[in-house]
This record gives sequence, structure tokens and C-alpha cells, in this order.
Amino acid sequence: MKNTPVNIAVCNQKGGIGKSTFTVLLASYLHYVVGYDTLVVDCDYPQWSIHAQRERELAAVEKNDFYKLLMVRQYKQTGRKIWPIVRCLPTETATVVADYIEESGYRPRFVFYDLPGTVNAEGIIKILSEQDYLFVPTKADKVVMESTLSFANILHKHLVQNGAFRLKALYLFWTMIDRRERTPLFEQYETVIRKLGLSLLQTHIPYRSKFNKELLSTGEGVGRSTILAPEKGFARDAQIEALAEEILEIIKQQ
Repeated sequence: MKNTPVNIAVCNQKGGIGKSTFTVLLASYLHYVVGYDTLVVDCDYPQWSIHAQRERELAAVEKNDFYKLLMVRQYKQTGRKIWPIVRCLPTETATVVADYIEESGYRPRFVFYDLPGTVNAEGIIKILSEQDYLFVPTKADKVVMESTLSFANILHKHLVQNGAFRLKALYLFWTMIDRRERTPLFEQYETVIRKLGLSLLQTHIPYRSKFNKELLSTGEGVGRSTILAPEKGFARDAQIEALAEEILEIIKQQ
């Protein structure tokens, strides 16, 4: 991997598929566990959900001694401070990120972009074209698949295969997998994906309730977190570890 930051977006125009959740989990795993300096750019206007989560978590830490202890232990074990978040409008990302890096002196290895759910928002196509890699979560649902394949196919044809843009590759990956779902159903969808010339990650993400849980002042537990690493057992069970390792291998190979 080169010294320049690697731009990554977990994206999909279909809502509720977990793009912000996976952005947080991957950023935290790569930063706190693997040891890569990571920056997250939250341009998911107007909710700015990751930036809002960070503020909720910091407020929760102030009220909960257990979380304070976890943060102290994490810092002593890893020497890692919490990864920074830059909040901005989609049209301002390039300028805001460049200014932040220059003024802070922070040199991220990975920059994750959390985007609005629609490509129709001003500035989104430009941001997508400036990524190195796009990872598109999807699930075995007819409506979700139709929307996702249309989204991925357009980006692949017009951005990935166009040498004028920075974008190197786009990968779909299965998520929210229910144990009751039939294997032939995935095989049918994967046949369509291959016919479209799209790439698919090997990692399959199961449904886990902890994906929807963050730090709470009541101390009810940790699922995804912007300030703490995913728990080892959760990272393995939910395939976050495998997902991060597969993404790192793809980046190294290219």
C-alpha cells in the first residue's frame, strides 16, 4: 500500500442496509485493532449520523465510569487515540478534508466517507469518483437487490471502467443474512451479479442485534462504537474481522 490515504466508501442508495454501521465498525477495527490511522468524513447531510453518534458516545462516557475505564485500558494497550471525524456538506468534502489534514498534521492511512443515501444529492457523484474503493452492502431481498444492482452497475460502468477517474474497484457483499435463508437463493443472485461483471466479496455478514447498539449512558453494552474497538468475540462472530481482512488484502493486491 502506498503512503497516500486510501479513500473508501461503504455505500448504497437503498436505505437501512447498514452503510453507516459498517463505516463505523470498519473504521474502528482498522484504527484500534489493526493500528492504521483512520479518518471518517461524515457528509451524510442533514443527519450526519456518525458525527451525532460520536457526540452521544462522548456524553455517555462522561456519565459512565465503566466506559471511562474501557477507554483508558484501550489507550494503554494500543496507544491509539479516538479516530477523528470531519463533518461537512457533500459539496465541500475535498476542501474540508485537505484543510483538516494540513492544519492538524494528522496523516490517515484510510479515509472513510459516509454518504447520503441518494446519488442525486449535489456533489455525490464527484465524491464517488474520488474514492479508491466502493463496498456495497446488499441482502437477499428482491427490492433491495434490484435497487443495489442498478446502483452498482451504473457506478461500475461509468466510474470504475472509466480511466479518467480514481476509482479502482467496486465490490458488493452480503449482509443481514438470516440462518433461515436458502443457499440456492444466494446462488441465483450471485449468477446475476457475475453476468453483470460485478465483483462480490467472499465474506458474508450475519444479522446480529449488536449492529444496532452503541454506547449508552446506562451501560447496556457495546455494539458498534466510534471510540472503542469492537469486542473480539463480536468482531469474529459478526464477520467484521473477516470483512476488514478481505478488504485489506484487496488493497494490498492492487
